[in-house]
Amino acid sequence: MSELVADFQTVAGRLNNLENELRQLRALMVSQVASGSPSASADHPYVTWVQSILSGEPIITGTRTPVRAVVEFWKFGDAPEEIVRKLPHLRLAQVFDALGYYDDHRAEIERAIALNRVPADG
Repeated sequence: MSELVADFQTVAGRLNNLENELRQLRALMVSQVASGSPSASADHPYVTWVQSILSGEPIITGTRTPVRAVVEFWKFGDAPEEIVRKLPHLRLAQVFDALGYYDDHRAEIERAIALNRVPADG
């Protein structure tokens, strides 16, 4: 019987912890919506910024895929249709919007590509 009480107390404690975590997540979501983050612009509805994902680097909305990843495939010669085949969680509209964002923010994305470049073995 004492084991059952201990198990119940353990489960109750875990439920309390989960409830607290849910409250914190809910508060975080409310604060992000209130502050306008994450946000997508009218010009680029499939691109957003979330500080907790890749330190706020532009990503495809609803994913963790950075715009720079799409751009790098494109710069290596892949057509948008091929990029969608390589990144099947993306839709063609998202790829085109990422490329449009790159065109509008070329310096920012080039900087992100340079910062994430893997050095060649010397």
